[in-house]
Amino acid sequence: MTEIPEHLLKRSKERRSAIGGGDAPTGEEAPAGDVEPAPAAAPAVPVAAAAAVVEPTPVPEPVPPAVAAALSRRKIPFWAMPVLAVLPLWAYVYQATLEPAPSGELTPVDAGGEIYVSSACAGCHGAGGAGNSGAPGFEGVLETWPDFRDHMMWVRIGNAGWYEASGSKVYGATDTPSNNGTMPAHPNLTDQELAEVVLYERVTFGGMEEAGEDYEALLAIAEGETTFEDAGLGDLSTAADVSADKLASD
Repeated sequence: MTEIPEHLLKRSKERRSAIGGGDAPTGEEAPAGDVEPAPAAAPAVPVAAAAAVVEPTPVPEPVPPAVAAALSRRKIPFWAMPVLAVLPLWAYVYQATLEPAPSGELTPVDAGGEIYVSSACAGCHGAGGAGNSGAPGFEGVLETWPDFRDHMMWVRIGNAGWYEASGSKVYGATDTPSNNGTMPAHPNLTDQELAEVVLYERVTFGGMEEAGEDYEALLAIAEGETTFEDAGLGDLSTAADVSADKLASD
């Protein structure tokens, strides 16, 4: 075995002493071949993982004043819920009170308007009652027939029946002469229907006030409370020798 020179051992001892701070064994203390290796360096401590990146908490946008007021407004109180529940029913009932009367509940004047059309009166006298060259208008009907009973008789027997009874081709309080037109008779109209159409002509076109003794008497016949026969003949009908049996409808 090769012997290690003394000076090399001394140098090695000094180096170990400088590094480790202790005395290394001499050549006598430990043979060169049995020198223990220096302890291995301690494993490096791993660097702590970087802290996780924390996302910043988003700052909420400011609430508009109108929205804030709505959110803070008091809600509907519980006692108001029954009231809200019945509102649709109330609205339905209220609407029903605004609807016009059913067709079966026409006023006597309105019913007379329908007869005015269905009996062809509008075909000659016009829908507005203005008349034409063949039929007079109703603007002066209250002067021509001051008594509604004579007006009713004129409509019932027509101009032919009136002229036959009177023997003259004039009619009415103004002795209006015939213009050779034809006023058809309406013997099939009931007393009530006859009164309704005469009431319509006198009120709507003639300007008769819906008040007074004559109006109430005509209205009573139109409502079926009395009859034409109960009312009797008017003065002009009597003067024209119209027979009293014409008071009754056929």
